[in-house]
Amino acid sequence: MPYQTIQEIDQIYTLQWKYKNEIKHSSAQQRKTMLKNLLEKIIQEEKAIEEALYLDFHKSSMETDITEILAVQFEIRHLLKKLSSWMKDKSAGWFWMFPNVSASLHYEPKGNTLIITPWNYPFQLPMVHLASSIAAGNTAILKLSEFSPHINQVIRRIIEAVFPQKHIAVIEGAVEETTHLLSLPFDHIHFTGSPKVGKIVMAAASKHLTDITLELGGKSPAVIDKNVSIRSVVKNIIWAKFVNAGQTCIAPDYLLVNKKIKAELESTFKEEMLEAFGPNPQHSPDYARIINDDQFKRLAQQLEEAKVLGAQIIAGGKMDEKDRYIAPTVITQVANTNKLMQEEIFGPILPIVYYQQIDEAIQLINSKEKPLALYVFSKDPIFNKHIIRHTSAGSTCINDAMIQILHPNLPFAGVNHSGIGQSMGWYGFKSFSHERAIAKSNFFPMSSLFWFPYTEKTNKILKTIKRFL
Repeated sequence: MPYQTIQEIDQIYTLQWKYKNEIKHSSAQQRKTMLKNLLEKIIQEEKAIEEALYLDFHKSSMETDITEILAVQFEIRHLLKKLSSWMKDKSAGWFWMFPNVSASLHYEPKGNTLIITPWNYPFQLPMVHLASSIAAGNTAILKLSEFSPHINQVIRRIIEAVFPQKHIAVIEGAVEETTHLLSLPFDHIHFTGSPKVGKIVMAAASKHLTDITLELGGKSPAVIDKNVSIRSVVKNIIWAKFVNAGQTCIAPDYLLVNKKIKAELESTFKEEMLEAFGPNPQHSPDYARIINDDQFKRLAQQLEEAKVLGAQIIAGGKMDEKDRYIAPTVITQVANTNKLMQEEIFGPILPIVYYQQIDEAIQLINSKEKPLALYVFSKDPIFNKHIIRHTSAGSTCINDAMIQILHPNLPFAGVNHSGIGQSMGWYGFKSFSHERAIAKSNFFPMSSLFWFPYTEKTNKILKTIKRFL
């Protein structure tokens, strides 16, 4: 399907700009009905979603169910359960200095929103953030990645079956279309993608003082202590790193491992990789492919450069350009100057760095930009707390990997270079809402204590207040 023209984009934008004040006043029940209709349509289209993602990624139906469909259904059901209570005004508490004032928080929609999503989870990411925007009472333009055309068709069919274009619209396009969208004055922009493009989005938003949420990336480390069940940790890391062929923003990007377990860890990786994917992972029905030729060439070049500089492959390493296949690969002795250790890998290559003292690992983490996620594997609570206290990350998961994004009561967020703002569940609703402060004087205006002209009585009131501060 051809991309929308600039004129068509402007027409959709104008329709939504006019409609935002109407949808703003929708009730909790009306919004829940919309979300229920969306959920029902997604359930009807499950087979089509699986087929589309296989065409785009060679992604297995099981992996699609786990990482795409289940995540969306989980999020929508959570919104349906909690939305009525979230929309109610909340007391901000009593303060002795204002005994006459009722303080509360009122949640109102931000207005017309733009959601820009990437190609790596091209069903999950558009739909969970769209659900938050709908729950908050906004209009939304959903800009999908041009690199996942098959699932885009399914998403468009779902959205157009449930929502009028003046409320929710799907836009497909590349740089020109995205640039034009970013030139328009939205009330909120939610962007998921790389830090490089995130800077472009932030600069564009600043021209209209548009509120933004940025979900970016970074080199998310996994720190492994010596006192762990090595086999359990390795199995966990293999799943977290190689699901979706490593094309996951919160996947472990590199391992920092205590040198005392080096031999056992490496032999266990070889054994468990064989168990997970068989002798030839290219034939595994569970292993996805790289999204396009450009990404394949980038990863292949970085792996070859690492090998030239002396890196050793523990497992994997095979590639097939025609199939966009890169085997699940574990590699050691990667030079710190190599791109595999300087840039987010976003593919199925896992470097291992060994440390003797934990402060070496902490120093390496802190020498890089703050990551989106940080993983710690240890049975020692003091060790875990030490890592958390001496590093910074968008989220941290202890003795597991990637589960934090699914916990309904936790925000999904980066920090600085890995993101700005929060998403998912309550935090997604709040991100797409304006938290409006309401102060109500009940019996007399509090400001009457300070009216002109200032007198000795005013001075006594001030002195009394200061005495109790």
